[in-house]
Amino acid sequence: MLTALVYLQALRFAVPAFVMLGTSPCYVATLLVPWRVISAILPTRWYHAVDDVMYSCYQRMVVFFYEHYTGLEVVLYGDVDCLEKKENVIYICNHQSTIDWIVSDLVSIRQGSLGHLRYVLKDGLKYFPLYGAYFAMHGGVYVKRSGQFKTDTFTKRLEKFPKHNIPLWLVIFPEGTRYNPELPDVIKKSQGFAYSSGLTVLNQVLTPRVKATAASLHELRNYIDAVYDCTIAYEWKDENFQRKPGPGMTDFLTGCCSRVHVHIRRVKVEDVPVDTNECRQWLHDAFEEKDIMLEDFYSSDPNVQGRLPGEGQRSPLSLMQTVPALIFWSGLLTAFLATENGRSAYWKSLVFGTLGGCLLMAGTT
Repeated sequence: MLTALVYLQALRFAVPAFVMLGTSPCYVATLLVPWRVISAILPTRWYHAVDDVMYSCYQRMVVFFYEHYTGLEVVLYGDVDCLEKKENVIYICNHQSTIDWIVSDLVSIRQGSLGHLRYVLKDGLKYFPLYGAYFAMHGGVYVKRSGQFKTDTFTKRLEKFPKHNIPLWLVIFPEGTRYNPELPDVIKKSQGFAYSSGLTVLNQVLTPRVKATAASLHELRNYIDAVYDCTIAYEWKDENFQRKPGPGMTDFLTGCCSRVHVHIRRVKVEDVPVDTNECRQWLHDAFEEKDIMLEDFYSSDPNVQGRLPGEGQRSPLSLMQTVPALIFWSGLLTAFLATENGRSAYWKSLVFGTLGGCLLMAGTT
């Protein structure tokens, strides 16, 4: 009996993981490469308009698995009204899990802006099979660690958004690495940097790095409508609010996380300082507020435990937002794998797409 339960639990993770990751060669073969070739003679704006629709369709399947399949409940706090109309924004957030980027999916889909997500990513991820090159083509920006950050190169890659009027949700995790309570040396190093810089020492988040945020604000100040300052807290099914490492892909897909709490603070772009040093203090103040929110969320005080400031609003998502995309991608994957020619095209897309993507990204700095 126990063995059967273990197999069922493994299957619960394996099936959605296979569908989500397994459809990537289908995406490359049927949508990405053909459209990339066709759009070479078209305006950049046209390429991104279609690419955003394709990306949104793919991510809707991802949202199905992470929200509908798992039964995850999304609870929103703060300036939730900002999701009622589309905006160009910089989205900054605390970073504690590989799933944090999925949460930006969960928030943006509620505004109808899912296809507009572009990420600031660690440089090493650009060699990830298929996805690494695609995220760059979609408008993501890869950056090296703080000491090697090149502001000019970074801002040059952002120029195309206002130049071609491309819709934008630029997602930045200013901490640069994940907060993990089981890695005290990382936390102490971050706290030591804050102390030596005359900044408030933080306990539930890492000291944010300002370069990517300040450079983005400088380049996009006249293009974005606002900064969405978001704070994420994960609630596990055991309802134990002691601080744990953020849930990973396996935890999520096996239903270990029952709720995700997201506090949204919409900041007018004119309220964010222009000067880099002032921006550093503004960003640190924002993370100090996150630190206080999370301290309460994970406290033993029943008056604040398990919730973020304000009145939490449960935000159910219609199945019609995700199921059609699931059917499309599952059907396409089945069509590829059902025939010998389809399987051949599938593996060629995977192998040559990965090699081509790595070669393409090797030429970037």
